[in-house]
Parts: sequence; C-alpha cells; structure tokens
Amino acid sequence: MSESQQFFEYPPVGARIVSLVASVIVATASGTPYVYSVFAPQLVKNSKLPVSSLSNLSLALALGGACGGFPAGLMIDKFGPGPADFIGSIFQFTAFTLLHKIYTTQSQNIPLLMVALACVGFGSILSFYSTVKCATANFPHHRGTAGALPVSAYALAALLYSSIAVNFFKDNTAGLLKFFSLFCPTLCVASSFFLRIYKKEKRSDATVSANSESAIAEERTTMKTVPSAASLMSAFNERRRSLRGSLSFWGIGVRSPRGSVSSFSQENRPLLAPELRRADSSVIYSAVEDVPVFVREHSPIWNHYIVKAICQRLFLKYYFILASLQGIGQMYIYSVGFIVVAQVNSTPNKKLTVGQSQALQVSTIAIASFLGRLTSGPISDVFRRKFHAQRIWCIFFASSLMGLGQHLTSIFDSVEQITLCSFITGFAFGFVFGTFPAVVADRFGTEGFSTIWGLMTTGGIITVSQLTKLFGYYLGKHTDEDGVCRAGLECYREAFVFTKWASLFISALLLLTIYINHRLGTKG
Repeated sequence: MSESQQFFEYPPVGARIVSLVASVIVATASGTPYVYSVFAPQLVKNSKLPVSSLSNLSLALALGGACGGFPAGLMIDKFGPGPADFIGSIFQFTAFTLLHKIYTTQSQNIPLLMVALACVGFGSILSFYSTVKCATANFPHHRGTAGALPVSAYALAALLYSSIAVNFFKDNTAGLLKFFSLFCPTLCVASSFFLRIYKKEKRSDATVSANSESAIAEERTTMKTVPSAASLMSAFNERRRSLRGSLSFWGIGVRSPRGSVSSFSQENRPLLAPELRRADSSVIYSAVEDVPVFVREHSPIWNHYIVKAICQRLFLKYYFILASLQGIGQMYIYSVGFIVVAQVNSTPNKKLTVGQSQALQVSTIAIASFLGRLTSGPISDVFRRKFHAQRIWCIFFASSLMGLGQHLTSIFDSVEQITLCSFITGFAFGFVFGTFPAVVADRFGTEGFSTIWGLMTTGGIITVSQLTKLFGYYLGKHTDEDGVCRAGLECYREAFVFTKWASLFISALLLLTIYINHRLGTKG
C-alpha cells in the first residue's frame, strides 16, 4: 500500500463523520439572515423608524454577508474552521444582543442597527463557510455529497426558525431576539470543538496525492526531482478533474471540449504559478448571499487570465443579468414581512396573526429556494448533455418564472395568495443560483472560477439596495402616522410592477444572449 493511500485511510471515518454532523448543526444554527423578515417589521414599528430606512437595513445585512466573505475566508485559513466558527458565534451573540437592546429600549439609532445587522451577516457566513470547508476537506473523494449537507441545512434554517417563532414566540419579538442571541451562538460554540480537518500534514508529494489517482501520484513523486512536460500536463489534467468533481453539486459536470475555452486555457497555462497546480489547496466558499463557490488557498486574486475574462463583453452581460435577478429576488425576500403586515392590517379578521403569516412566508421561500437549488443542476446537465443546448436556457426559465412571481404579487390581495408568490419567487431565486455558477464555468473555465464568480455576485449589493429603497418609497407613501399601511395591495403594488417589467427585460436580454452565443458557437 502506498504512502498516499495510507494518507487517506487515517484517521478513521467515524471521526470525520462526527465532524460532518457538527458541520450540519453549525450550518443550521448560522442560517439567521433568512429570518430577517420575521422580526424586521416589528423592530421598525416598535422603534418608530421611518419606512425609508428599510433599504439601509437590508443593505447592511447584505453587506455583512457579501463583502464579509473575503475576510471570513482569510480567518478560516489562518485559524482553522473551529476557531473561525467560535469567532462567528461571538459576532452572532453581539449582533442579536444589540438588536434585543434596540427593540426593548425603542432606540432610533439607525447606524447602530445597521452595525448589528452587518454583524448578523458576517457572523453567519463565518460559521457557515467554516462548516463547508471542514466537510469538503474531510471527504476529498465525496466533496459534492459532504458539502451539500451543510449547504442544505443552511438553506432550511429559515424553516426551523420560523416554526420556532410561531410556536414559542408568538407576538413576542423581544423574546425571539433573545432566543437568537443565546441559542445560535451556543450551538456554534459547542460544535466548534468538533470542526476539525482530519488530515496529516506530511511532505508536499503526499499532499498532492490526496486529490489524485494513486498511480499518477506515485509517478509524480518519483519524477519530482526531474519534472517533465508530460508529468506537468498530467498534473494539470488531474487537478482539473479533481476540481470538476468538487464542483459537481453546483451543477458543473463534465464539460464538452470547445475550441474557444480550450485555447483560452492553453494560452494562460504558462502564467499559472506552480502552487496553483498543487492539490493541497483545500476548498472554501467565496462570498455571496445565499450562493457560495469554491476558492483555493494560495491562489492569486488578480492574474492575466482573470483580467482578460472580466474585460469580455459577455462577462459584463452576465454581471448585469445576475445582479438584476439577485436584486429582484432578495428584494422580495427582505420585503415579504412588510407585505404580510400590510395585508393583515388591511383586513384584520384573519385567522393567522402577523407573526404566523410572516413565518409561513419565510418557510415557503426557504423550501422553494432549496428545491430550486436541488433541481437546477440536474436539469441544466440534461439541457447540456442530452439536448446539446446552452445552460443559460435555465436562467431564461428562472427569469420568466421570477417575472410571473412579481406579476402575481402586484395583483394578489390576500396573505393566502401571497404564499404562492413566495413559492414561485423562492424557487426561481434558488434556480438562478443553482445554475449560474455552471454557466460561468462553462464559459470562462475553472481556472480563476472562484474569483470571477465572486466578482460577478457583487452587483447584487447595488440592486438589492436600490430595489428595497424603491419598495420603501412606495410603502411610505401609504403609511399613516403610526407607521402602518392599511391600504393592502396598494401599499406596494407599484414596486412589483416595476420588478415585473425588469424581469421581462432580463428575459429578453437572455434570449438575445442565447442567440449571440449560438451564432458564435459558445455554449454558455
């Protein structure tokens, strides 16, 4: 038995399974940003904050999650997943303690409230990304399955917390915030001791063999002192297959060879530093709202390949499309709690209270988004492999579905009907983020993929901010002196008419992109 094989047989599987279970627990505990809509309307009303502040609060939460991804990755790499998770729990405790204090004192300190929400977002992704790195590093041959467990748990956390809010904290927002400040950090701290990467640090050749076939690993070890062109090419191919496998649960399957991308990769291979081809670059996730991708340690952020990629017109087109769909989806997710308040206040004789209705919408969005992410990968693979079509057709489907959800939101005038809108919008949102990483990888390749994808998702911060500001503007037009809108549908209808037409515009742009890609022979 070779040394590289012994490397994978130790430690026992049981220890790694315990770590995986701990990862799932931490991921569930850290999914707090998804329950923003459960407590935000009550927090704003209790503190008598202006409705125009909604966009600032949503922006703070988004900034904490999106822009905090890079420093979170650095902390995980430096301190390890366990200590990083512990630090994330401190941020979560501090954030919800501040929110509880603001609620009970009816403070109108908006900057302090924004800091608290930013800490919620940053603490959440710091703990969450720790679990994903731990899961994927401990199971290098089953990264897709292992990584999918904490990802799924994180997405379904909203269902758990909304159920807790309804059953145990009905009309008790202060108690709910206190619960979050204690329960989530406690679970993260208790599980942080089990978040360990069970991996022997031997010499570099043994580490390289961890993600390669044993025969090729032995050949590379033997020829280490005198590297040849053949051995370097073999290493490149093995690394590419390993990375492709690790991205499988994002819907990135085996790609058909294409002249454009292949030549692009060939041209830039000499520019890659030797450490980029090492397999000891374990994976973490880069910053996105609820959509992470793999980043390799020691990888330079800017290199010639990435500069060439982001200067392409297609990159800018994809950037605009993703930013628009991300903004539309997150605007609905962040605003649905206020939609429920408007509906319930316009017709008070409802069977469900405001808290129950909000929890229902959050749970519906969580389940729908999970289903969208789960089904998008296989469906896009069928489009690509069986029908030889572009994956971006799936984005067109999601954009059209998003437009339908926005249209129904602009005409439905009851909480029961809004539930259907939540399911459609949540499914479309999950479908977008389940498919788009594969579209990007197909077009630009996997070298530098994480940096390209991370840059592409930054546009959502701008669109989320502007669209929530638009929602707050129309809601504020119909709000009375008590800060409550009792006009029902008219409180927010104009905002969703705008997002409906925006979705249709994106759908038309996608059709144009599909046509151009077909003419150029590009399979995006």
